Amino acid sequence: MEYRKWKKIPIETSLLGFGSMRLKTVNGKIDEELGFKLVDQAYNNGINYFDMAMPYIDGQNESFMGRALKRYKRDTFYIATKLSLWMFNTKEEIEQVIDKQLKNLQTDYIDCYIMHALNKEKFEKIKRLGVMDIVESWRKQGKIKYIGFSFHDEYDVYKEILDFYDWDFCQLQLNYMDQDSQQGIKGYHDAFNKGIPVIVMEPVKGGDLANFNDKVSSIFYDYNKHASLSSWAFRWVGSLEGVKLILSGMNTIEQLKDNLNTFNNFKSLNNKEHDLISKVRAELKNIVEVGCTRCEYCLPCPYGVNIPGNFKIFNSYAMYKNEGSAKFQFKELKDNKADASICVSCGECLSKCPQSIQIPTQLARMLEELRFLK
Repeated sequence: MEYRKWKKIPIETSLLGFGSMRLKTVNGKIDEELGFKLVDQAYNNGINYFDMAMPYIDGQNESFMGRALKRYKRDTFYIATKLSLWMFNTKEEIEQVIDKQLKNLQTDYIDCYIMHALNKEKFEKIKRLGVMDIVESWRKQGKIKYIGFSFHDEYDVYKEILDFYDWDFCQLQLNYMDQDSQQGIKGYHDAFNKGIPVIVMEPVKGGDLANFNDKVSSIFYDYNKHASLSSWAFRWVGSLEGVKLILSGMNTIEQLKDNLNTFNNFKSLNNKEHDLISKVRAELKNIVEVGCTRCEYCLPCPYGVNIPGNFKIFNSYAMYKNEGSAKFQFKELKDNKADASICVSCGECLSKCPQSIQIPTQLARMLEELRFLK
């Protein structure tokens, strides 16, 4: 197993971290037999960092992981959990949460404590309620050791958060396809230049980079037929010097074994392999079912259809062939009464589209070709 020292703080973690957000459930409850098996195999194969959060899996996550990790000597692994600010409205509520989390996790302390999924709104809440003072008091009491943040917003917000506090680490969404999304690769370099260790989440883009368009994926397989597609994504992230940990939400034994194979024999990308990833990235971006630029000139639709949102799903599925992701995104549109099925072909959008897309026809084609969405 590849291990990396964080330098700014005195810890050394396995480069592969166990993300527990996607543990499988049966009838709404965590599949404990499979979950224990995954934790055991991860720990016994050298993974020493386990990431969780109070709201994950309908609030079952911390308690389950606490039971799973209680069987091991506490100083042989690191626990990371989060302060999910959207769950609390007052300073008093926040002050009480740490003791509940310690009880859930059956531990006296948390190694890495993360301000969860910060964006502009949550950052303002941190400042308004004096959250960092509360968290610092927990550190003085020995309840937590290191303080970081995870992030989901635009670069300008990220930069403000990064400079706001002397963070021990940060957790960023980054993969070779999303170098320009959220804080992007630019934000990684900002953290690196400040000496802040980086944890990467979504290195495989929610599974998209583990199984995508056959023609494009052949670029990788022609070079190395034995390397999984996900291994390329992990190696791209792991080749960044400032990345100290890469989280993977492994929920099958097969995923865990494949990832262990990558990290037990970890090799940074060479120049040729970097070129191949650049080629794959360009080829995937060229796969477009509908030439929608998401300018939103077609909106508002008189019937409420989120036209660019539907076409984004169509184009994303063409790239990655990820049914689960497409279903999840389509359900969000459907719940908001904005999915393609609402289109009545009134034609009001046609004259507004600068790309001259036959929008009603393309929405109907999407529903026909992606029948699994219905």
